[in-house]
Amino acid sequence: MDRYSMTNKPQSKIIRYIVSAFRRYPTIPIILSLLVTFSLLAPYFLTGSNMKTIMATNAVIMIAAIGQTMVLLTGGIDLSISTVISASAILSGIVMAATGQIILGLLTAIGVGLTFGLINGMLVGYCGLTPFITTMGTQLVARGMAFVLSRGIAIKGTPRGMIDFGFGELLGIPYVTMVSLILLVVSSIMVTQTTWGRKVILFGSNRISAKYAGLNTKKIEMSVYVLSGVFAGIAGMISIANLGNALPGVGDTILLMIIGGVVLGGTNMNGGEGSISRTILGVGLLAIMTNGLNMLGIPFYDQLIIQGILIFVGNGLAMKFSSKSDLAL
Repeated sequence: MDRYSMTNKPQSKIIRYIVSAFRRYPTIPIILSLLVTFSLLAPYFLTGSNMKTIMATNAVIMIAAIGQTMVLLTGGIDLSISTVISASAILSGIVMAATGQIILGLLTAIGVGLTFGLINGMLVGYCGLTPFITTMGTQLVARGMAFVLSRGIAIKGTPRGMIDFGFGELLGIPYVTMVSLILLVVSSIMVTQTTWGRKVILFGSNRISAKYAGLNTKKIEMSVYVLSGVFAGIAGMISIANLGNALPGVGDTILLMIIGGVVLGGTNMNGGEGSISRTILGVGLLAIMTNGLNMLGIPFYDQLIIQGILIFVGNGLAMKFSSKSDLAL
């Protein structure tokens, strides 16, 4: 073997690895392009403080997107997730303001999310109702609850420890971001390494086959909505840490960001194809783009146009280069 072939063999392996990574995660080159572009146009974009801002301000969306991914893997959709965040935040804020106990507020937020998740799961999984219409109904209920209980104003009296948690960090990573990363790891293991996760993927790929395979399809479908509700509850609690108060409309404007991030990451809305890691890349892409456009002073409605085009392009790339064999990774 000549020297030329020996020196190029490792290089060819590296190239193949990079190409394989881009095929599995097609949002990566878009993210890299955005980072380079914004760093050239906005000098302060790549600073450590701005990166921490991006991570902290999008923790709520990241956590909610994890729960939404699980639902979409079954071919369903949870339109109520954003307003459940609001309802969870308001009830949690009321409890913390009255008792001063953060742990009671956390349990309240999770309890609210769990309740809405059970309602969605029962109606969709066991009653056979359409996910879109069902979760649209619970979306309105949760939104109305948030505004009725708060009377349309912020709930103040958040314990100091909760506010400190929202602004605190460890090793340069915001605490709220660490929560989202922990949930990311746990949920990714659940989807890829457990029997439950394989059942969810099978159910989303072919419901009839899953039923003939002896799977309890009703229980599987209910479980993802319950988890989506729980993640929404946790996200509601994190929103209080970020903002310092519980706001009744905190989730009103983030639903499209949640679903857009999941779909942009490559999760198929028909079910059976998707992954938690790719969802986080999709959410991260939208977060980076929004932050960069804000730093450049791009008007809000112009940003919506750019975001829409990017979602078309990113989702097209994801669908073109993805395969069922690697989408669950």
